[in-house]
Amino acid sequence: MSIKPRDKMLYLDNGATSYPKPDVVIEKCANYIRDVGASPSRGGYETAIEAGRQVFETRNNLSKLLGAASPDKIIFTKNATEALNLAIFGMLSDGDKVVTTRMEHNAVIRPLLELERQGKIKVFWAKLKSDGRLDIEHFFELALKNDVKMVITTGMANVTGVIVPFWEIGKFCREHNILYLVDAAQLAGSYRVNIEEDFIDLFAFTGHKALYGVPGTGGLYIGERAKKLRPLIWGGTGGYSDLPDLPDIVPDKYEAGTPNTPGIAALGAGVKYILERGIDNIHLHKEKLLQTVIDGLQNIPRVKLFGPTDSTDRSSTIPFNIDGMKPKKVAQLLWNRYKIAVRAGLHCAPLIHQDLGVPDGTVRFSFGAFNTIEDAQYAVEAVREISVSA
Repeated sequence: MSIKPRDKMLYLDNGATSYPKPDVVIEKCANYIRDVGASPSRGGYETAIEAGRQVFETRNNLSKLLGAASPDKIIFTKNATEALNLAIFGMLSDGDKVVTTRMEHNAVIRPLLELERQGKIKVFWAKLKSDGRLDIEHFFELALKNDVKMVITTGMANVTGVIVPFWEIGKFCREHNILYLVDAAQLAGSYRVNIEEDFIDLFAFTGHKALYGVPGTGGLYIGERAKKLRPLIWGGTGGYSDLPDLPDIVPDKYEAGTPNTPGIAALGAGVKYILERGIDNIHLHKEKLLQTVIDGLQNIPRVKLFGPTDSTDRSSTIPFNIDGMKPKKVAQLLWNRYKIAVRAGLHCAPLIHQDLGVPDGTVRFSFGAFNTIEDAQYAVEAVREISVSA
């Protein structure tokens, strides 16, 4: 007996962009556009001052959530990709060596390969274990024997949901005087982190995923050991207009140009929502969804799961394939028959798919805070029907 298709979309692509957004996020964005409208630091009148206050409020909320030493150490960008480019091109110089992993997103892979093509840096790639987790011994070995300046890891793999032991890597890097950059596009808002206690020097995040903000927002935490970071963009900062160069203060030095203030204000509301609900509660909820799907899919003939077979140190992202079917065909059937929205392909992370032995990529379920156990069960049954009928 086939399951009844839903009337409304079941959104399972939160690894790309979280949806739906909390009502407070929508309201904050709309209120800014309707009632404020001005740019921060670009006037002494009431609404310009209010715009600046909302930007600071978001910085402050992020500082609380992430354990940053000061709100001013968090600068805003338009996404995690821009933040990673700022960190990579702004810290690395001729002759530097870098260790990273084969589970990284193209936002890390491509800037590093570009610098290597230019002959400026050398990159070493740490292996993964058969279940998609990082081979931490190989990672540390590469870092120790190659006199590296920086190590870069994702905080949470966007393909498998594996949580990299960033706390362990941060301690190692601090002990060996190596800079540590974390790509937290998937991590921020999904799992507890304390930037200072975990010894992270640079922490790049995006607003539109697990922080429940809108697209076009993100940022970079810049620690004391990375204070020589070179800016990526030069221009007006709203103040210090008499200076011929960017003001040498953070965050102004890295925020030239008019910011996405409505987006930043909405991001602050998203972070406040997480602080009030509790990040551990959100993680535990998604862990239950993850285990429900793992338990269901691994008992379906022709379905192959990738990544760990348990929910330990993992978030609610599940890659899978159906034998004999292309991932994009499975995704199309999920949408056409069941209105389940997923992503299929390489997910901007080609190296991990090579290691998993699936050059065409995978189908990816990625659950969010607003999904339910019923959603997880429905997704499993939809895959079961496709595997039998196709």
